[in-house]
Amino acid sequence: MLKETNKRILSIAMAFVMAGSCVFGALAEPTDSQAAKKPKLKTKSVSLYVGKKKTIQITGKRKKAKYTFKASNKKIKVSKKGVITAVKKGTAKVKVSETYKKKKKTIGTVKVTVKAKAVPKKTVIPPVSAPPVVSASATPTASAPAVQSEAPTVEPTPVVRPTIEPAYETKTLDFEGSTSKVVESELTVPLEKAMLYGGLCTVTAEFTQETGSAQDISVGYDGIYLSFKKNGAYIDKNSFKDEAMSDAQTFSCPNGEKTKKEFTFEVPKYSKDFNLKFSGAGTFTVDNVTVKTQPFASADYASMVANSTASTGNNARIKKAIAKAQAGEDVTIAYLGGSITEGFAASETDNGDCYAETSYKQFKKIFGAGDGSNVHFINAGMSGTPSSLGIVRYQRDVLDQMKTGEYPDILFIDFAVNDGMDDGDTYESIIRTALEQGSAVVLMFVLYMGGCTHEDKYAKLYRKHYDLAMVSPAQGMASCKKEEFDKWFYWIEGNTDTSYGHPDVGGHRYMADCITNMFLTIDQEDEEEDNIVDINDITPKTSDTFQGMKTLLSSTDLSQNPSVKSVDPGSFSMLTDSAQNTLQYIKDGIEKMQWFPDVWMHTSSTGSDSFKATINCRSLIIAYKMPSGNSSGKADCYIDGKRVGTMGGSGWNNAGLLRALQEDEVKEHELEIRMQDGDENKPFTIFAIGYCD
Repeated sequence: MLKETNKRILSIAMAFVMAGSCVFGALAEPTDSQAAKKPKLKTKSVSLYVGKKKTIQITGKRKKAKYTFKASNKKIKVSKKGVITAVKKGTAKVKVSETYKKKKKTIGTVKVTVKAKAVPKKTVIPPVSAPPVVSASATPTASAPAVQSEAPTVEPTPVVRPTIEPAYETKTLDFEGSTSKVVESELTVPLEKAMLYGGLCTVTAEFTQETGSAQDISVGYDGIYLSFKKNGAYIDKNSFKDEAMSDAQTFSCPNGEKTKKEFTFEVPKYSKDFNLKFSGAGTFTVDNVTVKTQPFASADYASMVANSTASTGNNARIKKAIAKAQAGEDVTIAYLGGSITEGFAASETDNGDCYAETSYKQFKKIFGAGDGSNVHFINAGMSGTPSSLGIVRYQRDVLDQMKTGEYPDILFIDFAVNDGMDDGDTYESIIRTALEQGSAVVLMFVLYMGGCTHEDKYAKLYRKHYDLAMVSPAQGMASCKKEEFDKWFYWIEGNTDTSYGHPDVGGHRYMADCITNMFLTIDQEDEEEDNIVDINDITPKTSDTFQGMKTLLSSTDLSQNPSVKSVDPGSFSMLTDSAQNTLQYIKDGIEKMQWFPDVWMHTSSTGSDSFKATINCRSLIIAYKMPSGNSSGKADCYIDGKRVGTMGGSGWNNAGLLRALQEDEVKEHELEIRMQDGDENKPFTIFAIGYCD
């Protein structure tokens, strides 16, 4: 989004029109004589019902000024950010003050009227008068009153709220309108979806038989499941194959007596074609068959899902997206994250079981118009991605993937598992970038057995500060036994090695249901006023250094990116690197697309010249390849001739990251990447360059 940063021409006669939010903080603070406006109240009066909120808006805010809000009485509350909350009926005032250069002055007063909650009027149906009784032998006269017609009863239309389609549930089987069924030797009941994600299946039923003597009756299940083998820490998806599954329990049913029995089966994950089976040597009757499915013994699945909505935040933008989807307008939901968001270990063939794709499909089914084709999906997950790589990829993998519109309506952010080396500034920069562009931001804290989610840290720093929605699967499973949850949620098969700690198909479905629960909860809330008028009026908790970062690749059209003055690849002249990891999902119609198809690669045959670029920016992050083995060389990074860091080392073909530049002001900088002495004949790959202009 283009935003003019100053409405007056600066005294140095240079006009700046810069793309992205990173321009804020780049220019010197204007003096009072330079300022285009003094702060004024845009909000002068407010009328609210009890319990509702409204944000006071101020125009012409000065960057280094502090604004305070004071309520005249307890009819209302007002936050440090100027959010008024109506408490009780009455009137009040909010005095708004500005402290600038140690001088405090009042800039205005907001009048507030609080009204009692509106009570909907009941529809009163008038009583129906009984018609007069007419004797069969009587002859009515002309003066007899006419028979009154009975007024129609108007039934109110019930409000049908959308609900989640449960992955686990308890239900009583219906046998063509009856709870009982006479069984001739064997009965098969197809329950294909009952145990798709594995877990416990408990069958309760009543049995009677009158064959003259006790009869053995078996209750069990059969079907198929997808078995696989593990190669080291990874599922070998090429080894998936259908295998038969079955189990049965037998009891002796006495003659002429009703016998109630309960059976529990542990069903493997990746189950398909699940069938419940009843069998006996003769005829018997089965009645009141209840099938209860749950992931594991200590799990109340419905409560797990319900408790995972840690916050709905300011709901204005998500409510807007829901309304657009229901009206048939185009809506885009994007998911930016690491390997779990990418869908690692989610399914054996395509990415259909990934929590991101599953929750998108649920939103599409519940809120989309018609067939839901107006709801669009972007998976921007990539394994091993911390938020510092996420902000580098944001333009390429989210904004450039938009099919309609410029920005996603809803953006899920998940990097916390991989953010061990990040201090939160890039995580916050993604939040601020998306909020400035108008997206609703949801903090999604996926679970990884061997990694810290940073949930407590990031939730404390950013959820309340920006009033964001937050989904916490960990909060949902807090009452469960951890060992039971881990066995079902992760694909460890009893192995406690944390390298097996990615969620598998059951875990992904649970996280998708957690997201859908958040959407359904917000759908039932009253709509709030958007709390973000201008993101740059909100002081960052950590930093906005990387806010609005763009992606520079070897394929970037420089004519469309004027801040990049020139790029000379030098000896980094190979534009592809075949030794790369590939995506789990199909992107741009390409299966197994490389993470970075457009790179700058140095090899022993390309020479020794440096990579050079001239860029107008205030921050730079270099993403480079960390190859498996020790064959790769090291390269030094220079900004304006000064060495700022060294890149290199081994990994698993994942991305290493160098924060090459972090400044407040946008200036022209010379970037140089030079192979270290002695490493000129070793390969080195630059994946991408992130820059804020």
